[in-house]
Amino acid sequence: MPLLFVLAAGCLVSAMTMRIVDPVVPAIARDLTISAGTVALLASAFTLPYAVFQPVLGSLGDAWGKAFIIKISLIVVLGCLIVGALAPGIELLFAARIVGGAAAGGIIPLAFAMVGDRFDFEHRQVALSRLLAAIISGQLIGSIGSGLLASYTSWRVSMAAGAILVMAALALTIWQLRPQSQAVRQRFTLSIMREGYRQVLSNPRAAVCFAAVFIEGILLFGLFPFIAILLEQRGAGGLREAGFVLAGFGLGGFLYTALVSSILPRMGLMNLIRAGGAVCGIGFGGLALGMSWPIEMAAFLVVGVGFYMIHNSLQTQATELAPGNRGAAVAAHAFFFFLGQAAGPVIYALSLPALGAGVTLACAGVIMAGLGFATAWGLIRRGAPA
Repeated sequence: MPLLFVLAAGCLVSAMTMRIVDPVVPAIARDLTISAGTVALLASAFTLPYAVFQPVLGSLGDAWGKAFIIKISLIVVLGCLIVGALAPGIELLFAARIVGGAAAGGIIPLAFAMVGDRFDFEHRQVALSRLLAAIISGQLIGSIGSGLLASYTSWRVSMAAGAILVMAALALTIWQLRPQSQAVRQRFTLSIMREGYRQVLSNPRAAVCFAAVFIEGILLFGLFPFIAILLEQRGAGGLREAGFVLAGFGLGGFLYTALVSSILPRMGLMNLIRAGGAVCGIGFGGLALGMSWPIEMAAFLVVGVGFYMIHNSLQTQATELAPGNRGAAVAAHAFFFFLGQAAGPVIYALSLPALGAGVTLACAGVIMAGLGFATAWGLIRRGAPA
């Protein structure tokens, strides 16, 4: 069975688990009699430990084998989804999301590192885009599937259905994912881990890549838990519509993965990053208008195309920051990305009431547009391979 297919299964369910709560925030709040703002912080409860545990999981992947860590991570994620579906109160649900987020950090980043190990740089961005398609599929399942199931049954059924999909991916991974036979491994120690990250951070391009993905995480994914709340506040929809709006982002990612093999050779890496920022800014401008949910879904599609133009390029760069410590390099990339995702809901929770949705989203669009040009400039100044 092709390696990319097996890795894609794990990436799909990891992304689904991350997004499965976003469209059902109001339903959880009503069921557990908690404020929607508090429930929205479940996104941070998942993404913050995802980020914090990256340095350890990346080094463990280099030392013990990436395939082994991916399998263990899937087992823990499965258990946390089951606990979350049965949680009688918000405290246990928060605990399940925290542990599940920490474990999920051992799936997508290490899958990307395995691609870096087994594909040459010339073909790596296209190979990574295939995993992106699986991640986007998981986001769509988490967004549309969770919202639809919850609107007809309950949010608990959504989480239980997610657990079934994780179980299937775990079975496939245990059966088919094998370590690289000629891989040279070192014993895991804190000193070796520190040296690995020292090599990653000594690359001058690391600062540019990590700063860019941190800002992406804040602006893009920090908004997701508030979509259902904003729709309900202005009478534009509910759980179902929130799922479809969020799905627009994933559809934009699919459009990017379909086009990347043709547009990358024509545009070049740096122009792809610049254009991605501009496209993202246009999409945020559409969201700032606060119109009907189908128009917001279309705006999110535009945002998704622009985001993946930047992000897939940065993922490819991350795999080359320290080829001898690729697990650590991709883990550091994920650390900053998900640190941004953890901070994002807190920042939006403060800015939306203070500035209003229109101003907040317009500012996010301006920042994303500038980010594309600033990132390309920084990478060129630091000798990035084009």
